[in-house]
Amino acid sequence: MVRRDARRRWAVVVAFVAALCATPVALAAYPASSSGRDPAEQIQRALGSGTRAHEGLIEVTGSLGLPNLPGLDDATGALHGTSRMRSWYDGTHRWRVAELSMTGERDYLANADGLDVWDYERNQLTRIAGRPVVRLPNAADLTPPSLARRLLKLVRARDKVTALKPRRIAGGSADGLRITTSDQDTTIGAVDVWSDPSTGVPLEVDVVSRGAARPALTTRFLEFTAKRPATSDVAPRPARGLMRGTVDAPDLLSRLVTFTNLRLPDRLAGREAMPGTASVASIRGYTGGFASLAVAPLPPRYGQRLVGAAQEAGADAVPLRPTAGRGGEYLMLTTPLLNAMLFHADVGTTFLLVGAVRPEVLKTAAAELAS
Repeated sequence: MVRRDARRRWAVVVAFVAALCATPVALAAYPASSSGRDPAEQIQRALGSGTRAHEGLIEVTGSLGLPNLPGLDDATGALHGTSRMRSWYDGTHRWRVAELSMTGERDYLANADGLDVWDYERNQLTRIAGRPVVRLPNAADLTPPSLARRLLKLVRARDKVTALKPRRIAGGSADGLRITTSDQDTTIGAVDVWSDPSTGVPLEVDVVSRGAARPALTTRFLEFTAKRPATSDVAPRPARGLMRGTVDAPDLLSRLVTFTNLRLPDRLAGREAMPGTASVASIRGYTGGFASLAVAPLPPRYGQRLVGAAQEAGADAVPLRPTAGRGGEYLMLTTPLLNAMLFHADVGTTFLLVGAVRPEVLKTAAAELAS
């Protein structure tokens, strides 16, 4: 009788565990429903979803395989491998994104005054004054809503926009659309965006490189709730004894380029400079839709460090001789989606050029910088 009762209790436990394990599979298999909105309306709702409060768990998967470069690890770390983060969003200038790791987390907290970076492992809180127009990306830029809105703003009239079948994401149905790029200068072949039908908040973004079948970068919600997060989650109070500091630039590269006084052109490789970006001592962006690029003149010592790291990663220096003006040599770092060039001009300045563009575009830009 004891054995029979024990078997009965264990059977209940096993059945309960099996039910828990089967629930996510059952939810994923449940058919998704469509809201019936066309892609144009989906885009407008996604772009206008910046006022929609929400929270959730996010997974980012990248396969770009960029080498580790000094000072750029924070910008490129999430672009290869799989990482997770939690997001609490209460408005354009009031949110928190926690980048999770095995040993702790790093939090990005936006408020009316700017951005705070809370590094738990270093026990340090850094306040970033102001909001620069061009900077290196961080984990907060890779949440589905943030990335989707940035990419959707790059869509041009000649890009092809089509509807996708709805799918289930984070336990609910999501509307889908695909943008097929028309500009042959970009390495991006297509961008797929799935959004929450009730709020328009993007739930998943897949970025596919040109000619590829699978995404090179995917960011999606594993858990999503369309509710206003608690104040204690959006703006937690730091513990006593936390080291504090304030900087004018959000990343190492932005701080370093303030030591250069080189003037960057207002137009480069057929692209106009982004409005609001200074021409002197700055990272400067050049708009070209999905084929946009960014340029930064580097201080001599830091430029040498990056060149050395690129050479250790297997990049070879190649001479660049424009038809007019001086030349130099460059090292190209290529991936299926993102390409970067370190160009050392004969005038002695090293430039970092980066974008989702063909290497030939970066070569053209470098030649113009040298002339």
